[in-house]
Amino acid sequence: MSCRQSILSRALCRSTAFALAVGLLAVANLAVLRPVAAAGGQQRLVGSDWLLGELHDSDLVVLDARSRERYAQGHIAGAVSLPVADTFGPDPRSDLAAPISKIQQLFGAAGVDQATRVVIYDDGDMVSASRVFWILEVHGHRHVALLNPGYAYWETHELPVSTQPARPAARDFVSEITPDRLATKFSTRLAISDPGVVILDARPVAAYRGETGGSARKGHIPTAISLPFDRNLQGTDAGLKPFSELEKIYQGIDKSKKVITYCDKGKASTLTHFYPAPTGL
Repeated sequence: MSCRQSILSRALCRSTAFALAVGLLAVANLAVLRPVAAAGGQQRLVGSDWLLGELHDSDLVVLDARSRERYAQGHIAGAVSLPVADTFGPDPRSDLAAPISKIQQLFGAAGVDQATRVVIYDDGDMVSASRVFWILEVHGHRHVALLNPGYAYWETHELPVSTQPARPAARDFVSEITPDRLATKFSTRLAISDPGVVILDARPVAAYRGETGGSARKGHIPTAISLPFDRNLQGTDAGLKPFSELEKIYQGIDKSKKVITYCDKGKASTLTHFYPAPTGL
């Protein structure tokens, strides 16, 4: 799939191809601003009605990206716990993505292989679920969608919930790394002076200005445009804004250009990671 056909999330690499560093993602265009059903019928966002109708399908795995504690208090019936924290590397470099071996074990134990349909949710802030979504895509999975909004909405509307942990049969998840989801540090540096690339800073405005931030060096990548991730959201745990509102937010971004979007740790910026794909979920 070419860069002009999709939105691609890529994380900034460090010393090796898959030592993914602090939250930098590169995407090809802003196809995130498309409705739920993307090109070719692929769904990257699904609603509660859709999930309710598919919930007992044997080839569908629903992943709960919240903490294990939140999962134990109540979750979508049949959902498997896969906390977003498990997708990060071990201390002291917990800003990196987990090694390939851990990712394969993590998703395999959750009952996921490359053929499994997967829907991921969190409470409705979307950033935990979208991080897990992106990790799956980096490792070659093609049949994955986000529930929009998340568990808070599901629970409020008295849809099927459970406190019993799901125990899926383990599958053999084999990573098929997709290099076009990843950008190297070198290519990101080149992008600063490339007129064909837009860099978006998904952190709060104060971090962009250098007033706050979790990094040792304050400020932002040169030429980056401030576009905080929370502008995409309806409100606390309410999911993404409708397409018409998102379109206005991104109207100043040239959709013909590649886009690099980053945050502090690779969660918030993954909200841009949706793209047209050739097959249905």
